[in-house]
Amino acid sequence: MDKNVLNAQLRSNSGKGVAHKLHANGMLPGVFYLGNKVNQPIQLNSHELQLVLKQKPSIIMLKLDDGSDYECVIRDLQKDPVTGDNLHIDLMGIVRGQKMTVQVPVELEGSAYGVRTQGGILQQLIHNINVECLPKHIPEKVVLVIDELSIGDSLRVSDIDVENVRILDDLEMTVATVQPPRVEIEAVEEEEVEGEEVEGEEAEGEEAEGEEAEGEEAEGGEKKSKKEGKE
Repeated sequence: MDKNVLNAQLRSNSGKGVAHKLHANGMLPGVFYLGNKVNQPIQLNSHELQLVLKQKPSIIMLKLDDGSDYECVIRDLQKDPVTGDNLHIDLMGIVRGQKMTVQVPVELEGSAYGVRTQGGILQQLIHNINVECLPKHIPEKVVLVIDELSIGDSLRVSDIDVENVRILDDLEMTVATVQPPRVEIEAVEEEEVEGEEVEGEEAEGEEAEGEEAEGEEAEGGEKKSKKEGKE
């Protein structure tokens, strides 16, 4: 099977019951869109889809059982939040000369300085971005080089540079960052707790000294009263 080809069958029925039945038989429900005219329910093999997705293609060749085939992109892929299984897919057919909105994967390249020499932890917060472009300009992925990142440094969406593509996401969103090592974070937290304990002990000590002083003053007052009474 060609790595970018996805076979699908047209279907006329829909609903939760149909979706459950398809899932039970290893099939996935979906919808194929083409411009503003076509909105066709389809079904396809879940395993075959997984094999195609592993290739991370920017464009998929959809072959329908009526003999037609279309170049398309994945518009939406719904997943079960618990199991991660695919639940439903929307495929958007490509119309040549017409701009499209698609999701493109973000790949980090290199080894961050803050990780390899400072013991930091690399976190990737965004794995896909939304872009608008002509079908012929759809990139398979966008790459960000992370070699220069030290602890506390970040790369934002604005750092992504792709020709002939308009990025639709917030340019200030953080894509990747290098966090301090967990041991260092825990040490700071312990210092803060110890500081609070010392402050508490000092406050208790001052309070105890105040009570002791008040006691001495009271005792002195009693002795003075007794002395005056004798006189």
